[in-house]
Amino acid sequence: MNNRFAAVLLSVAAAATPAAAVPAPEARPLSVREAVRLALTRAPEIAVAESAAAGAEAAVDEAASARRPQFYVNTTPGYSTGLPLAVAGEIPALAGASVRMTLYDASLRSEELDAKARAAGFTAALARARADVVSRTVLACAKLNADSARVAGARLRVEAREAMARRARALFREGRSTDLAAERAALEEARARQKLDAALSDLDLDRYELARLVGLAPGTPIVVTQDPAEAVPQPEAGDVLAQAIARDAKLTGLAEEEEALSRSAKLLARIFQPTVSAEARYAYAPKGLGYDKYYLSYKENVASLGVSVVLPVLTGGRESARAAQSRARLAHAAALRRVREAEIASEARTAQAAADRSRLESGLAR
Repeated sequence: MNNRFAAVLLSVAAAATPAAAVPAPEARPLSVREAVRLALTRAPEIAVAESAAAGAEAAVDEAASARRPQFYVNTTPGYSTGLPLAVAGEIPALAGASVRMTLYDASLRSEELDAKARAAGFTAALARARADVVSRTVLACAKLNADSARVAGARLRVEAREAMARRARALFREGRSTDLAAERAALEEARARQKLDAALSDLDLDRYELARLVGLAPGTPIVVTQDPAEAVPQPEAGDVLAQAIARDAKLTGLAEEEEALSRSAKLLARIFQPTVSAEARYAYAPKGLGYDKYYLSYKENVASLGVSVVLPVLTGGRESARAAQSRARLAHAAALRRVREAEIASEARTAQAAADRSRLESGLAR
């Protein structure tokens, strides 16, 4: 046996060291559905998107509250000499109450629609964040499942190459083969062990990624108990592009945003924009406040009800500027929607081609 053959044997022994069997802790079984559920409950990007969407929904409620009935109670203790003057917006009274409601205000309604348009974008971002987490989790399960199959196949190849190398060495010792054949068999065994090490490394990395997604400890061994291909629903028969457009969260959000901005722009484009409000007031002003000295028909209980109609004539260009801003936002949302439709068309074609290629490769692998 020459020095070159000895060096090859040493390399084989060194390569065999990392692949030695080590007793592993009990693996954590995990189905694809459970992994997705755990990932959705702890993904930080979903928490960020949820808080943003909740804030946007609260902004919509705040904008809509200006057109809802409002009820106030108050007390304004004081004393009046001469004509009663208002104090902090109220006449001196022991107790009072008022009900207010804006019956029509195009500006307030436009602000509410603008808030809805912004909320639609945040809601779409939340749906997209959830879809991304689901996609990454299912992909991690699929990669871990494939890595397990690769490791099992690599172990079989190592066993086969070990047997072939032993036979080659035996034939060489018996003088029935050359040292070149024995070296070649040892080299193939080393390559098989190298592939096994690479497969084990990929398995560890993908197991760490899946553990991070589902919230397990980094070193937790995980076994996927469900075939990811069976867990993912098969696409429905029909137009793939139409289905992708109908299910895209971002495109749905852009459509809702465009609709709200369109209604807002139409409201602000109207020439006749009165503000109609109704208000009812009640005040209890006892005689001790001094009103009875100046009014012959003075009553302690005072009530009033009225409707106010205000028509803006000159606003300094504020309304026209708001209308222009709303039209610009509408054009921007419409352009983004067209861009997203083009992106979906490209992504759908790419995904369809990748799915067809994957089916062919899967059939060949089986």
